[in-house]
Amino acid sequence: MIPEIIAFTMSLASTKLHNYRPYLGQFLRNGYPINELSISKVIFSGDCPGEEIFAVYNLSFVEKTSLDLGEDRYRRIKVQNMNTGGFTDRKYLNRGFSSQSFNVTLGSRHRGSFLTVQEGLNKFKWSVFNKKTKEVFASGNSSLMVNVNNSMQDRSYSSVREDIRCYGGQRIYSYYTQKKKDEILSNCPKDIYVIETKGVCDDGREVTLTSEKIMPRNRGRHQIIQNFY
Repeated sequence: MIPEIIAFTMSLASTKLHNYRPYLGQFLRNGYPINELSISKVIFSGDCPGEEIFAVYNLSFVEKTSLDLGEDRYRRIKVQNMNTGGFTDRKYLNRGFSSQSFNVTLGSRHRGSFLTVQEGLNKFKWSVFNKKTKEVFASGNSSLMVNVNNSMQDRSYSSVREDIRCYGGQRIYSYYTQKKKDEILSNCPKDIYVIETKGVCDDGREVTLTSEKIMPRNRGRHQIIQNFY
């Protein structure tokens, strides 16, 4: 009786394992499985403070335990980050084939075509489904450790330029020759104008360094009315 009881118990345990076996999923980078990912972030100081995050490209995802599903042009796999809410929804062929590639960046919410992650352990839920019938073939959970490599860098203005506008007007003109400057000034009502010196950052952001209001009587000697630093 004892061998029969043992056999029955093992059979029951085997059935239970089969029924509740979790589906396994794996992130891939350039076709190789990964459990962690490093993302670089540069923090800028100086004239143009800010930060730049370098996204990671050419990642994919594969689920490893579902049955052979055959051909299905509507099959997709959705991977969603439980930390950020960000997700990617890509084409998926069959078991053993990786998904269509996607890109990853840092973020606290969904961001367009990028799968957003945060520093530390990120937890995901995923599902393989038919986008037309909504049938789900397999689903599961996965995780990925994300490391952020921070570096510091000083960033100066990429260029400094002068802009000119008529006093009280909104339109701003950039000039590069004295002839162009004189042409602009000749169209200013009351012959009053403002010259602004601006620093231009690599990302297009502009910082006003000085602002000069020029009156007719001081045209020969520019009078600085306001300074901005």
